[in-house]
Amino acid sequence: MRKLRLFIAAFVLIGVATSCGGNSEKTTKVDEAKMDAIEVSVDSLLNDASALEDKTVRFTAKVDHTCMHGGKRLTVFGKVEGKTLKIDATDSSPAFVSSLMGKKVDITGIVRKVPGSQVAECESDEGNEIPLFAHIIECIDYSVVE
Repeated sequence: MRKLRLFIAAFVLIGVATSCGGNSEKTTKVDEAKMDAIEVSVDSLLNDASALEDKTVRFTAKVDHTCMHGGKRLTVFGKVEGKTLKIDATDSSPAFVSSLMGKKVDITGIVRKVPGSQVAECESDEGNEIPLFAHIIECIDYSVVE
């Protein structure tokens, strides 16, 4: 009888330890992506994102615009006037809220090459020619810096 109680107690302890172990798989994947990310500046991405295509990057930038259509896109800028970079939300990243406008954010994401028309969807810039392709960042995670 004593062995049965010890067996049940051990089984319960193992169950508690594995069910309340802390990090979920999603959190672990985000943490791994942040650790493996290449630190870059937003200006280097604006100048030559193709060099980092399909790579995970991390950078800090100031938010210019948050797309009001469900918080699925963020526009950031660096020091080069008139150049912006689009950040797309993914299933693993939280939606972008309008209160981010004007704030600095730390972004971790994957550089992707997309058709230029995809970048122009959220914009209404008349007179600007839509490029054949553009680079965006698929957001893995972000946090507000200031």
